[in-house]
Amino acid sequence: MMRIIRDSLLSGNANRRSWMALTDPSTSELTQAAATLDIPESFLRKRLEGEASRPLIKEERLISLQFQVPMPEAGVAGQFTLVPLSLYFVPGYFVTLAEREIPFLTRLIDPQKPRKRWELVLRIIAEVTRNYLPTARSVTREMTVVERDLRQAQRHDVVYRGLDINDRLLALDLGLLQLEYVVSEIAHFLPAGDTFLMELHEDTRVELSQVRDQVDSDQATLSELLESYAYVVHNNVNHLFKFMAALIILATIPLFIPGAVAMNVPLGPLPHWRYGFAAVTGGLVLVEMLTAGVFYRIGWLKLD
Repeated sequence: MMRIIRDSLLSGNANRRSWMALTDPSTSELTQAAATLDIPESFLRKRLEGEASRPLIKEERLISLQFQVPMPEAGVAGQFTLVPLSLYFVPGYFVTLAEREIPFLTRLIDPQKPRKRWELVLRIIAEVTRNYLPTARSVTREMTVVERDLRQAQRHDVVYRGLDINDRLLALDLGLLQLEYVVSEIAHFLPAGDTFLMELHEDTRVELSQVRDQVDSDQATLSELLESYAYVVHNNVNHLFKFMAALIILATIPLFIPGAVAMNVPLGPLPHWRYGFAAVTGGLVLVEMLTAGVFYRIGWLKLD
């Protein structure tokens, strides 16, 4: 869909610009937009698909910004999609390009109260940053559930949920890193004497830094949780191996006598002794009990 809303914002010299909103545009709309803006269609298409590219591009007739907007998935807590949002400033036009509708754009871009371009960019970035905050918090809440389940059940499916959360936190961190770069580069374009824009830029930078710190903290917490779980599993496996080894040793001790007898070597008067069987059996029982007692004391026969 392509919409053009006339005189929606102000340029640096207070001239009016029109807003061209491209939301999941068709091939024909993308071709028309490229021709109107005098921008290569391939450039618009790459930005729409979110391919890796420079977050900020400044040329003679073009300023382009790109960052990721977290959009929650309806009805699924903690799930979201990072939607690439591109902003363009070309002579006479301000362009937004995204594969999905970004709700806050229509609220921020008001033809009745047009804003200057850098004020608008900073307010858009601030709104994107605020979108990251509840998204990160929802992921954190899910991480708390995973931690509780691991403590109670130690199920492997919970580990896979933890890995999925880690992937989402990494995606948020990369999106915030890109946004942080754009904010730092925008500082070079702001008018030095405009106190309002400078304060808005600093507020946006601080808010963005706080959200990034929270995501980084959640990543560290989740990594420690998964490492702790791996340590517990490793200990449990080692203890199980010790338990099996103790059982094998205890089962092997009674086989010494049949093995010795089967070697077909002289055993002296022992086979003819009246109490030979009782002595050998008693000795085996005693050795078995002593060995089992040693294993129990060192914890090899405990599965708790």
